[in-house]
Amino acid sequence: MTETQVVTTETTERLRRLGLMMIGSLLVEFLLGMANTFWLDTPDSGSGWSGSTPMWLVMVHIVWGALLLLLGIWILIVARKGKSRTWLNQGAFGFLGILIAFAAGNSFMSDVSSDAASFVMSVGLAIAVFFYSFGLFKKDEA
Repeated sequence: MTETQVVTTETTERLRRLGLMMIGSLLVEFLLGMANTFWLDTPDSGSGWSGSTPMWLVMVHIVWGALLLLLGIWILIVARKGKSRTWLNQGAFGFLGILIAFAAGNSFMSDVSSDAASFVMSVGLAIAVFFYSFGLFKKDEA
């Protein structure tokens, strides 16, 4: 391997820290989602945007989800610059999980009677946690 193909220890450690930050942030997002399940009052059907209370709780969940998207992009950028194939792959699939959960959340708020959308949010979270966790344990390769 030439010098430009080697993933540096600094890059590996930075990506591990970002991966741990992502997993912790995903768990916070999960807890915010559970809080919404317990304390958010939504209409029986129709849009959740019109009658959900307390709305601040839903907004915190949404903003935290948007920050997860940004962190996912950041991980992909660092992996690309650092030439880390492991984190490019794991980060891409983890980011896909976040996108799935985000889209399902939007679908749920459009039709709060959709239990399937709520389930798909949890599936997206599980996908993201799996791949970001796997990135922590997989040997990094250029």
